Amino acid sequence: MTSSTTNENPNPEQDEKLRELTAQSWNLELVISGAALFAVLQLPDLLDEAFDYFRFNLMTQTTGLHLIFPSLVYSLMRATGYVLFMAFLTNFVMRAYWVGLVGLRAVYPSGIHYDRIPFTTKQSQERMAAKLGPLDAYVHRLDQRCNIVFAVAFLFVFLLILVAFTYVQVLVIYSIVRPVVPAPYWLLIKIVAGTLALGYLFTSVVLNLPRIRSNPRGAIWHDRFTAMNKVMYWGLYKPVVFIVNTFYSHIPYQKLARTMVLMMGCFFVVVMVEFLVDFSRVNRRTTSLNRHHLFSTRVDSLYVNPSAYNNLRAEDAYIEQAAIQADVTRDPFIRLFIAYPKALDTLLTRLAPEPVWSDTLARAEKRRRFAAWSHQQINQFIHLTINDSLYQNPDLLFTQWGQHHQKGWQTVLLPTNLRPGKNLIRIGIQADPSKRPEEIITLPFWYIPEK
Repeated sequence: MTSSTTNENPNPEQDEKLRELTAQSWNLELVISGAALFAVLQLPDLLDEAFDYFRFNLMTQTTGLHLIFPSLVYSLMRATGYVLFMAFLTNFVMRAYWVGLVGLRAVYPSGIHYDRIPFTTKQSQERMAAKLGPLDAYVHRLDQRCNIVFAVAFLFVFLLILVAFTYVQVLVIYSIVRPVVPAPYWLLIKIVAGTLALGYLFTSVVLNLPRIRSNPRGAIWHDRFTAMNKVMYWGLYKPVVFIVNTFYSHIPYQKLARTMVLMMGCFFVVVMVEFLVDFSRVNRRTTSLNRHHLFSTRVDSLYVNPSAYNNLRAEDAYIEQAAIQADVTRDPFIRLFIAYPKALDTLLTRLAPEPVWSDTLARAEKRRRFAAWSHQQINQFIHLTINDSLYQNPDLLFTQWGQHHQKGWQTVLLPTNLRPGKNLIRIGIQADPSKRPEEIITLPFWYIPEK
């Protein structure tokens, strides 16, 4: 029984054509490596923008695993981008060097004559000849290494795509599906998902045991399980498997295992360092890699956060919690903006369930009533003090701030208790008047009145 045409070996004519293409692939490698270097250089900025948008518009929780997991995936993507850059840069430099050697060989077809090298003894010439070998052999080895580096670079490209697609899937589940599922059902879904994950890991370990795979029935189930795994590759199963199996079938197992352990260990270190750096960038209160003995950022009133002042914040930066016009002001008023991220919306949705509107109301009337109700609710929940005075009616209005159109509330306060020097604005959420408000942020600023 003949196999399908997709699995047949190429005929001599096709094989010769493949050899010709392989011999000319170096120029495509240079073009692809150059384009990839340019693309990878744009990746960190794109990831920063995407992650910041996610933090302020889609992230529903800011504590525990909900905070760590997105940051870890973000750091994994950035670390993969750095590895990609180094891999394509290495290939580009090695291939350019190879082109130089090929051009040199075209000028001197006979290669290196070690016995003609001046200023060396005969013994040194013999040692160099034995150690270095002919130029043709070195050019061939260098060509092979360039091809291997290029293939490994594309393995990291596939890794980045797999991580990105998987993260998008998790993001859709937690940001879109999770809010519409009641809490009891969501708990049941998590239990079922955890059970399936444990069952998957157990099945994977059992079916990969040599004793099971050597059994005909076990081999059938292993093949079915492998076929099911193709879904996890997001359509990249064949490209990944062709590269990986080529390495598996030509590199000794012990050497391959050592190389993989070394590469994964280095990659893990890069990811962890990047995670600490990124976490410090996202949360300016952390100083994991640059500690100082008497430096603390844990108390808002003792810390100046540049994000909280319009004159200190970068134009393209998000406002983390709230912001005023300047850290030092001569104005007798305070222009205040309070950010409304998705995480805060999760709390407010629980505190203020939407009323049931009459079905007889027109759509425009429903929108008007909802706007008035939401305005009344947020002004009721926001607890705002300047120094020791409570602002009873901040009259917050809805707005979208900056080039990112960040959602939030804005008001202009006319306090009568500003004192020259340092002042404090405290902002919190107070759902129950009998309890202390849940603090959002405390902003210190300095008031220097006009003379």
